[in-house]
Amino acid sequence: MRKIAKNAVCLFLVGAMLLPTMAEAKTLGQLKKDLQTLESSLNQNQTDTKMTQEQIDAANENVKNIKAEIETTNNEVQKLIGEIETLNNEITKKNEEIKSIINFVQVSSGESAYLEYIFGAKDFTDFIYRVAISEQMVNYNDKLVADYDAMVKKNNEKKETLTIKQVELGKKQQELEVQMSLLGEKMSSLQEGKLDLASQIKAQKEAINGLKGCRDSEDASSCAARLAAAANTGGGGNGGGGNVVTSGIFIRPITAGSVSSEYGNRFHPTQGVWRLHTGIDVTASGSAVPIYPGAAGRVAAITWRSSCGGNVVYLHHSINGKSYTSVYMHLRTINVSVGQTVGINTQIATMGGSASSEYWDSCSTGQHLHYTLATGLYFIDYSSYSAFEGHTFNPRNAVSFPATGGYFSGR
Repeated sequence: MRKIAKNAVCLFLVGAMLLPTMAEAKTLGQLKKDLQTLESSLNQNQTDTKMTQEQIDAANENVKNIKAEIETTNNEVQKLIGEIETLNNEITKKNEEIKSIINFVQVSSGESAYLEYIFGAKDFTDFIYRVAISEQMVNYNDKLVADYDAMVKKNNEKKETLTIKQVELGKKQQELEVQMSLLGEKMSSLQEGKLDLASQIKAQKEAINGLKGCRDSEDASSCAARLAAAANTGGGGNGGGGNVVTSGIFIRPITAGSVSSEYGNRFHPTQGVWRLHTGIDVTASGSAVPIYPGAAGRVAAITWRSSCGGNVVYLHHSINGKSYTSVYMHLRTINVSVGQTVGINTQIATMGGSASSEYWDSCSTGQHLHYTLATGLYFIDYSSYSAFEGHTFNPRNAVSFPATGGYFSGR
């Protein structure tokens, strides 16, 4: 019994992962109002971005000026150090010269040498001269040393002042760099939000405009699910309409290839941060690798040249009464249009992600397809990217894939 109960719990948990999260039902009219709110948010975001950029420009100019002041101060400090060293050398040299001239001044041995010099005069005039010269030399020596000492002291004080200024300028530079970092983070967030928001608005507008035949008062999710389900009854086009997914299991989006990256938290190879990898990556060689739907459905939205994802196709599916969204990122070409119903054999795109071809796609390190599955209808049941992340699940729970690096053939 315990084993049976345990298995039942496991089956329940796996099944729960594939069940769409229930959201508050909204009419098509409410979705249109939500879209207007998003557009207002984008306008405010653009205003904030402009203001933040102006703050960054001002901070950049301040940092530039501070660095110039620091460089000037450093040069002055180095000049003073050289001057002080020169003065010290001159003082030492001059003291030696003076000592050699007035070697009779010997404090330690009294005034014998001093008197010997004076009384060695030839006559009284010479005596007066020698006394005067001795006094002048002593006074000159004392004044010279005093003047040089005063100059050294003054320069040391100036050096200390400049050192203090240098420290203060360094602190100010650090503060400005912190400010720059904070502003940079804010700008990065705003730019990322702007791109995501702009793409989201465009995609959601496409999804809403694609609900032709739905009334504003009608439940948008039910209407979208009904339109997506039409693909399961022959509306696939390109020979794919008759391929009905009756088991509720998705299939591989390419005919042959290998798995290069898994679903789940990972260290992003281009952004350098840990974040949720919302899908599974598959790769194959060739310049025009065809991409197919994981299940029959309807094209809900298309994003062109996203900076992180490149060209993207979003499909809505209704399988066995449950709604799903599948996403195909890093595409080179797109062969479908919004509102089109597709079958499992409809070629919707070709694989991209190459740095040389899709240079605008900064989140790709090589040709591959990022394949995402999520419960619910993105842009209809929920609209934010964070909500979309919360609805994604590991494609391995619905698609048969080999282990990472393993090759597969057939869908």
